[in-house]
Amino acid sequence: MRKVNLKDFKTANHRVLRDINEVIVLNVIREQQPVSRAGITQVTHLKAGTVSRIIDRFLETSLVYELGTGTSTSAGGRKPVFLHINPTKSYAVAVNVAPSRTEMALSDFNGHLLHMKSLPTESNPQEFLPKVADEILSLISLTNRYSELGGVGVGLVGLVDTENGVILEGENLGWGDNIEVGKILRERIKQDLPLYFENAARLSALGEFWFGARYLSEYSDVVFVVVDEGVGTGIIVNGQLYRGSRNGAGEFGHVCIDPAGPRCSCGSYGCLEVFASDNATIRRYMEKIAAKANPHLSEDVRVDVNMIVKLAREGHPSALEAVRETARYLGWGLAPIIYGFNPDAIVIAGKIVEDWPLVEKEILDSCATRVSQPFLGPTKILPSTLHVSPPLMGGIALVLAKNFAAPEII
Repeated sequence: MRKVNLKDFKTANHRVLRDINEVIVLNVIREQQPVSRAGITQVTHLKAGTVSRIIDRFLETSLVYELGTGTSTSAGGRKPVFLHINPTKSYAVAVNVAPSRTEMALSDFNGHLLHMKSLPTESNPQEFLPKVADEILSLISLTNRYSELGGVGVGLVGLVDTENGVILEGENLGWGDNIEVGKILRERIKQDLPLYFENAARLSALGEFWFGARYLSEYSDVVFVVVDEGVGTGIIVNGQLYRGSRNGAGEFGHVCIDPAGPRCSCGSYGCLEVFASDNATIRRYMEKIAAKANPHLSEDVRVDVNMIVKLAREGHPSALEAVRETARYLGWGLAPIIYGFNPDAIVIAGKIVEDWPLVEKEILDSCATRVSQPFLGPTKILPSTLHVSPPLMGGIALVLAKNFAAPEII
């Protein structure tokens, strides 16, 4: 449990308790819509009168709307009216700045993506970030002018000052250190618009936790591993995003797997990232086919992980070997996560796990060689259920969560 800081705390007054009840009801509607007042009362165990008063306030402020009716109970009475979140109440914009491409999306209040954009990430942040700001403005122009914009959630690579939007250290981008992303975006956007910043891997965890499979709500401690051009980790502890004392928690991609391994972008050797990232899979595959005749691969074909996974699915030996070897390293890399955090579940995202049966056995078997059964057995290891970019969905969640998160009591 969290220790109360007796030098800095607030007691729970009636207003705070009312706010908590409102947030609970709003989240029930978000997750179970369409749902009736009676259904909300049953789930929350709040009094029917309390639920009705909360719903009346939501209707007055257009947070929810009523549509559709259910059937009466055997005792008769009025048919239940179904409640829905009003999707046009507020909008959110998400941005994910990745080494190769930068993605952007506009979402409604339900977290449904309405528009998406992307552009190649450039090597000069001073020239590139104003272009990102222009794309953000173009997405904002597509919103209903009578609706509010909750803000922009921005995912960044590396060690991030989340308050000011500064990349303190982001070697994978190649931009150098202390890049003032927030300042550049604000100067170009020139609007009093909330901008929220977070490490992209942590945003992936937030996106999965908010918009992924509903069964994840059963778990309070979840580690999310995202495999792309690097290997990042987001940690959910007791239902909350864990950042660490200096916003650097979760850099398991830089845990050493083999001290004799290749040099990593962080300057060390043998990190998980150099063995299990998409770049590692591509390099491994290219090495395997270098001395072979490959009628399925012409010289002008651009090799990426999607293609390698497709070939592996079709049974091409070199691709299958490359994918499974990556999976083995990934399984080894889960060991310090399981021993360090003892999570309820580990969720893995990335192109390498989109065909989960292709890699599941390798991941689980290799993990079992480094983790004892009492720790490994209770830990669920699962693929991501998000069908769009997890960091983008996390950026949306970062903005919308301001409406759905409980107020601080102490």
